[in-house]
Amino acid sequence: MEPQRKHSAALHTCYPCRRTIPYRIYAVIHTCGIISLMYHHAHSLATADTTLTTSLLLIADVVLAFMWATTTCLRFNPVHRTEYPKRYLAKPKEDFPKPDVFICTADPYKEPPMMVVNTILSVMAYDYPSDKLSVYVSDDGGSSLTLFALMEAAMFSEHWLPFCKKNSVEDRSPEVYFSSKSQYWTDEAENIKTMYEDMKKRVEHGVHSSKVDTRHDHPTIVKVLQSDEIEVMPNLIYVSREKNGASPHHFKAGALNTLVGIN
Repeated sequence: MEPQRKHSAALHTCYPCRRTIPYRIYAVIHTCGIISLMYHHAHSLATADTTLTTSLLLIADVVLAFMWATTTCLRFNPVHRTEYPKRYLAKPKEDFPKPDVFICTADPYKEPPMMVVNTILSVMAYDYPSDKLSVYVSDDGGSSLTLFALMEAAMFSEHWLPFCKKNSVEDRSPEVYFSSKSQYWTDEAENIKTMYEDMKKRVEHGVHSSKVDTRHDHPTIVKVLQSDEIEVMPNLIYVSREKNGASPHHFKAGALNTLVGIN
C-alpha cells in the first residue's frame, strides 16, 4: 500500500513511449544504410575518375548523417510526462520547495526597463507562497537606470501583488492587465492603474531625459530590493557581477554562471 500512496501523491508521472522499440529497430536499419552509403562513396573515390563530384556527394551525405544522428539521440528513449499541479494544494505550504527565478538583462536600450519591470512583477505575482519565492535580476550592463526601475518596481509590488492574489488575476503583467481589462475595472483597479502609470512615467522620463550608462568595467553590485522579513513578499535581488577588461566576461552566459554560483 505504501508505494501506491507515494504514486498517488506524485506531482508528475513519467513513462516511456510505446513506439520506442519500433523506432530503435528503424534507427538500426537506417544506420546500416548510412554505413553502406559511406562505403559506396569511399569505394567510388578510390576507383572513379569524377573525384570532385564524388567528394561533394560524400561531404553532403556526412553532414546529413550527422544531423540525423543528433536528432536520433533525442528520440532513442522518448518519454511522456504528465503533471498534476493541483496536488500541490494537498501539501502543507511548509513542504513547498523554494524556487529561485533568474531574469537576465544587459542593455536598457535594447531591453527597455519597463519591459524588465513587467517581467519581474508577473513573476513575483505567481500563484505560489510568496515567502518561498526569490527573484534574482542580473544586470550585465550595470546600469543605474535599470536599478532605479527595479526600485520603483519593488515599491509598486507592495500594492500589485496583494491585488493579484485578492482578485485572482491571471494576466499578472501590469501592462497586459491594464490594456485588456478596462471595462471591468473597479475603484481599486483604477487606483492601482494610476500608481502603475506614475511609475511608468518616472522610469521612462529617466530614459528620455538622460543618457543611459552601461558600464563595461564596474565592481560587484548586490542590492536586496524586496524581502519577506517585514511582510510576506517574494525576495527581489538585483545583481551585477564584477566586470573588468582584464578578464573575459562571456556576456549573459557569464552573468548566469555567476548567479548559479551565488545560489
